[in-house]
Amino acid sequence: MKHQWEILEPDKKKVDALVKTLGISKTVATVLVNRGLHDIETASYFLQGKIKSLPDPFLLKDSEKASEIIIDNIKKKKKIVIYGDYDVDGITSTIVMYNFLSYIGAQVDYYIPHRLEDGYGLNTYTLEEIATKGGELVITVDCGITSVDEIKYSKDLGLYTIIIDHHHVGEEVPEAIAIVNPHQSDCKYPFKDMAAVGVAFSFLMVLKKVVERDGFFKGKLPNLVEYLDIVSMGTVADMVPLLESNRIFVKHGLTQMQKNKRPGLLALANICGIKDLKEITPSIISYKMAPRLNAAGRIGNAIKGLELIISNDYEIALKMAEELNLTNEYRQQLEADIFEQAVKKVEESDILETKSSIVLFSNKWHPGVIGIVASRLVEKYYKPTIMISVEDGVGRGSARSIPQLHIYNIIEQLSNHLVQYGGHKYAAGMTIKESEIEEFRTKFDILAQEALELEEYRQRTEIDGELDLSELTPELVVALSKLEPFGMNNPEPSFISRKVKILKQNMINRMHLHWKLGSQNTNLSFNAIGFSLLNGGKKTPKVGDVIDIIYFPRINTYGGSIGLQLYIKDFIFSE
Repeated sequence: MKHQWEILEPDKKKVDALVKTLGISKTVATVLVNRGLHDIETASYFLQGKIKSLPDPFLLKDSEKASEIIIDNIKKKKKIVIYGDYDVDGITSTIVMYNFLSYIGAQVDYYIPHRLEDGYGLNTYTLEEIATKGGELVITVDCGITSVDEIKYSKDLGLYTIIIDHHHVGEEVPEAIAIVNPHQSDCKYPFKDMAAVGVAFSFLMVLKKVVERDGFFKGKLPNLVEYLDIVSMGTVADMVPLLESNRIFVKHGLTQMQKNKRPGLLALANICGIKDLKEITPSIISYKMAPRLNAAGRIGNAIKGLELIISNDYEIALKMAEELNLTNEYRQQLEADIFEQAVKKVEESDILETKSSIVLFSNKWHPGVIGIVASRLVEKYYKPTIMISVEDGVGRGSARSIPQLHIYNIIEQLSNHLVQYGGHKYAAGMTIKESEIEEFRTKFDILAQEALELEEYRQRTEIDGELDLSELTPELVVALSKLEPFGMNNPEPSFISRKVKILKQNMINRMHLHWKLGSQNTNLSFNAIGFSLLNGGKKTPKVGDVIDIIYFPRINTYGGSIGLQLYIKDFIFSE
């Protein structure tokens, strides 16, 4: 696939206006405008990222109504059950809800479904079990918005249901007594793209106020800021845009991790090779911590991930983390085997030449890892991808997309072929009868083709601007760090420097390059590291070569020393 470098060209007037009004550097202003943050108020909101800048949580439809119902149930000593989901977003949502409700005296329990035994979302036999054990109010988190039939059944069992979810709302809305979901058409909350844990946290802001107003709880209510370390975990893991409310949750959540020092999170970090919680970044959550937590839900029982996070004993937590690490290693092997099989299916077919999408199915694939494999196929082929695991005539599918295609919208148009579905722009899940897969695959590709133009399949590396190495001052690097945390829809900036000379070079594991670089415009030299730069058959450079580099400058604190390091994303030999 052709891979292009594209230097973005922001509106110079908008850049100059941010520089003048906010007193920021031209480079930082350029990055902000490239991200669409070009008006003064939005850019200022982004840079400050204050908790008090969060939207009014009372704008969440039904949030006050749900709060009053919960308080009434607490007063009447009715049993409340929080029904979560088996991924990191689901278990973190469950934790924050459970912690707050138990703190204010609720008779509350939680239930995390088993992926293989229960499937996604609510199911009737679990609801029966909850009712049998005396449950009277079910609060769903990270699920429920598509469970129309199950919530009808829960009413027959005498169970009331409150839905707290972030997935898109279908044509038919469940008959819950309250629904807190910003995607409701008449919900006035301005930011729609929170993870479920962000919705749950925002709801708790309302519940806390209503508890204070009611006066039934006589103790000191918890400071919800202390929950943000958990909120940040679920937010990053669910790959929602790190903008607006999400960015505030994560920015302050990473700080809160250092303050709270939860033994469970420390044990998880340590097993990932991270010595201190202050080293945790969104990237470490995404690629190291979240996969280990998700491994429990993918091929085991997600309750283990929940119990690890809430553990207050480091030694016990470390044993849990070690067990999750072993589960994750097994998950990685399963994933590698399935990925190899999927690649073979693609390469031996006409998919790459004739199709706009990839839809694969097999009765040999573990349903817990096909979502990861779908993501890897998207990365490899840059096509929206659905992987389906079939058992006993029923397929469980995981869909992943490229930025240009809203995959949930496409799947929703094909709902008549599906038993159940849910998701958002970049990822979705579904249940489908095996007999429907072929027709679904054909129609999905037609819709994907209509939604995409051919050139959008050309993978691009977007570059924020051109810098000479002489411009890389400590002040600039510190200013760029104010744009953190980086993640979905707020990517780490990329800069290009041309005609850079390799002064020293070390190769690591035949793929990674460690350089000392120089430029004709400065006497300084710069440390640089590039991971997997030689993948894809690139010619190996040598000392003395002159190259153009795409990179991001960071302050490196590895080994206790502090210094500037360029993180190289790509390079070409200079003309």
